Amino acid sequence: MTSSDSALRKSRGRPRTPGAEGRILEAALEEYGERGWAGFTMDAVARRAGVGKSTVYLRWRDKDSLLTDAIEAHSSGIEEVDTGSLRSDLEQLAANLFRHYMDPIGWATVRLTVDAATASAALGMFGQRVARRHSESLFAIVGRAIERGEVPADFPTMTLFQCLYGAVTMQSMTLLGARRDLTDDEIARRVTPLVEFVMPS
Repeated sequence: MTSSDSALRKSRGRPRTPGAEGRILEAALEEYGERGWAGFTMDAVARRAGVGKSTVYLRWRDKDSLLTDAIEAHSSGIEEVDTGSLRSDLEQLAANLFRHYMDPIGWATVRLTVDAATASAALGMFGQRVARRHSESLFAIVGRAIERGEVPADFPTMTLFQCLYGAVTMQSMTLLGARRDLTDDEIARRVTPLVEFVMPS
């Protein structure tokens, strides 16, 4: 293999422009939030991110792979909670999810998921990846609680997942305009009764 061949192989799979990947991932969600699946194009993402089209296509082969990576990049950290208590973990998890939805980029992930669920044909893998990521994280949280003896081994984790994530998502969908800018205290006042409902004392 020549040195030029080696350099080419190393360049594949990542944008060449320094800092481009983060801008592209953010631009992808912003673009989707405005235009949805039908109006979403890789070229428009490149323009919004201020990079050439080749920079986008070097890393992502299509809009499904780009959107999947964008969602995962901007959802990271939501489920990274470990307070030592299941109730506290759930409160922190729900609060993190609220904050995620308050961000326009985070809210775009909701539109992605809804579009994927309601489309007559499969749009891509991003909806499944998001659901799997969230559910696996909650199963890990409950798994630790089982080890601590807080809940029984047959605890209905999937039901908890549906109730907690569903409640936070629905509340977020009812917040319009300025009301979407919740303070930490306001988020806590919303989170506490939700967790109390799904995990009564």
